[in-house]
Order: sequence, then C-alpha cells, then structure tokens
Amino acid sequence: MKIAILGGGTAGFIAAAHMTRYFPQARLWHIYDSRIPTIGVGEGTTPRFPLWLNEVTGVGPDEIATRCGATVKLGSYYEGWGSRNADFVNRFQPPRLYGYHFDAGRVTGIIGDHVRATRLDARVTSLETLPGGVTVGFEDGSHLDCDYVLDARGFPPGAWTQAPEDPDIIRMDWIPTGRAMVRRLPPSAETSMSRSIARPHGWAFQIPLQEWTSCGYVFNPSLSSDEEVLEDFDAFLEDEGAEPTEIRVRVSFPNFMRRNWFDGRIFTIGNAASFVEPLEATAIGATIMQVRTAQRWMAEQDRQSPPDKDAVGFANQTMRSYVLRNSLFIAWHYACGSRWDTPFWDLAARSLERAGKHRYLKGHVQAMTDFLDVGRDLPGAKIGACTEQERWEREILPKLTKYVPFGNFSELNFAQVGHGIGYYDADKISAGGGVNG
Repeated sequence: MKIAILGGGTAGFIAAAHMTRYFPQARLWHIYDSRIPTIGVGEGTTPRFPLWLNEVTGVGPDEIATRCGATVKLGSYYEGWGSRNADFVNRFQPPRLYGYHFDAGRVTGIIGDHVRATRLDARVTSLETLPGGVTVGFEDGSHLDCDYVLDARGFPPGAWTQAPEDPDIIRMDWIPTGRAMVRRLPPSAETSMSRSIARPHGWAFQIPLQEWTSCGYVFNPSLSSDEEVLEDFDAFLEDEGAEPTEIRVRVSFPNFMRRNWFDGRIFTIGNAASFVEPLEATAIGATIMQVRTAQRWMAEQDRQSPPDKDAVGFANQTMRSYVLRNSLFIAWHYACGSRWDTPFWDLAARSLERAGKHRYLKGHVQAMTDFLDVGRDLPGAKIGACTEQERWEREILPKLTKYVPFGNFSELNFAQVGHGIGYYDADKISAGGGVNG
C-alpha cells in the first residue's frame, strides 16, 4: 500500500506518525513545502491528544515536558463570561484525564521522530482521484501515484468567502469571531488551566507553557478594527500587571467545514477539513478522529476495488455531525453574554439563534436540548471542583445518564458551562424543551 501525507503542520505530522504506527509495511511519503511558514503559537489540547500521543509514540508527560516545555492541562478557566458575573471552571472529566499546553512547532519535532516516511520538500499543485488510486501533481511537473492521500495543507480557498462558490464548503456563520492577535508573555505561576477572559471586543486566552505564556485576543473583524482591539489588549495586560509586548501573530480564520471530507481515496484532515474557533482545543481532537477513521478505512477496504459509496457517505455524515455539534457547543458559551455590554457580545449572545435558521442543524439542535436538560440537573460547580478520581467515581459517576457525547462534549461539560454562564438561572430552556435564542 502506498500512502502520501501532505502538510507540515500539527495535523500533517499526526497523520504521518499514525500511518507509520499502524501500517509498518506501507510505503509512506510525507510531503510539505518548507516555504510555507507555520503560525507557531502555543496550543492547548483535550485529553484525546495525550492518549493518542502515548499510544502511537510512547511519549508521556515527562518526556514532552522535558523536550518542549509543555505543561499538563486539567481544563479551562472562564472569567467574565455569562450573566452571573462569576468565574467558573470546565474541568476534564473524569479527573484522571488531562491535556497539554505546548509549542506546536516543538511538538511536531517529537512526533516527527516517530515518522517513517520518505520526506519530500515540494509544493503540491493538483490531486486527481482515479479508479485505482490518486495522482499527486507537483509544481515542477512531476507526479506521484499512490493508493491514498491524507491532505493536511490547511484552509481551502473557498473557506474564506461569505457565500462560498464551492458547494462542499459550509460557513459556520453562527460563530461570532474570525480574527486573533497573539503575544508571548512571561511564564505563569499557574499552569494547569487555560484561561478564557471576556473582553469588550471578544475574549482573551492565556495558554501557560513552562518557558512562556501564549496570550491572544480573539474578536470579530467586521465589528472591531485591529487598532481598537490592540488598545484594549494593552489595557488588559496592564490590568494583569504584565508588560505589553509586540504582537507576534495577526491571523484571520474561517469557521467552516467540508460537507464531504473524503471520497474514499483522499482524506482532508485538520484545517483542510474544518475549523471552529479555538475555544476548546477541538481542532486537534478532530484531526485524531479523522486519522483513526482513515486508518480503519484503509485496513478494511479493498484498495483494488472502487470505494463503497454508502460507506463513504456514512463516514462523511459522521464527521459532519461531530464538527457541527462541536460548533453548537462552542456557540452556546456566548448564550448569556458577558460582563461587557458591547456590539460583540450582543451579536455573540444570538449565536444559537443564527444557528437555528439553518435547516441542516435542526436535528443537532434537538439533540443538544437533551444534553441541556441533563446538564441542568447536575451540580456544575461541584463537578468542576472535583479533583480526586475516587471521589468522582463515588459522587459524580452515579449521577450520569448519557454515555455517548455530543460531538466532543459530555453532559459533564454541559453542566459546568451551563451553570457557569448562568444559562439555567436565566431559564433559557423553553417549556417544550427547545433551545431559545
């Protein structure tokens, strides 16, 4: 079997290491263009990444901490979100689970140690699916024939337009942000939680690594200019007692997904397949789901035969459901506004209302209502404060009624966020069980 992985970012290296681990006899090519820079900001993950990393490479928290200054992440701390004017935690559950805060560039170095592939520094200009495989075309006119391609080359051009010409692109216009500024600050004394702080133009994040802290400001560029955001960014850091530093990165991003992330031969993964505002480190989790699906497909399908159309359709439907449900959970964070009465938060608080206008979201919104109902009956603050596994199993586990998550999120996440933002206090669930805007 011949497999090509395209892209030199986190998703590309995850795919290359995963294929190395599960297809030791395959011929692998890892292809990326060194002329294309990576963003290189600090990232946080959900527990899905440490579990995957240990499974595929054997690397655990001690090695990743030593080699690239990563810290263990236990959850996210929200400040100023919602109607209660109280901070809250969304802790990973159960307490034995953890994620990481890390420097993406340095982590791909660790992952790369476990990639067995022919590496090509080249620009891919075309992909053609054929009955028996895929032809990869290069800038110099050469080509490579293989059985499968995992394409992790980043945002597709159609993801940027408000009304995409590509019918395969779905723009998630219910997510209220689209641009971020990122700075690097001194290390923080508290490293176990990512911080998400409500601000007038959006929200600020802090991701604490051992050697530095990644600090960013996420906002809506149609409502606020870079200059306005920079002024408030400086004010925020001064309030924090931190010396403002130069902006390292200014990045715009589309909230989008593909209707079909693969055709039986080409798998689009990472930011090439979807992107949802970086609130819960969902992008890396989606990439891991995608490479696992690709692995199972390659192991179970006869690569000499045309792909089963029904199986391809089911896999695409499953991934659409996962990404759309994640986006609804993220949009729900804004439902009760924040301590700031500003145009951004007015728009953000109506995120679910906008989502409800899309027919293809109707079933997912209805499914979300069930999780909202269950979360209302769980002790959100008690769950967020529980740090002992034995106590969790004794006091929290018996209260659970759902064992299948909503996208990446469980009823425990709904309970912590819902009570934290004051959603249940505001009685935002209608008598009929539907989600109000």
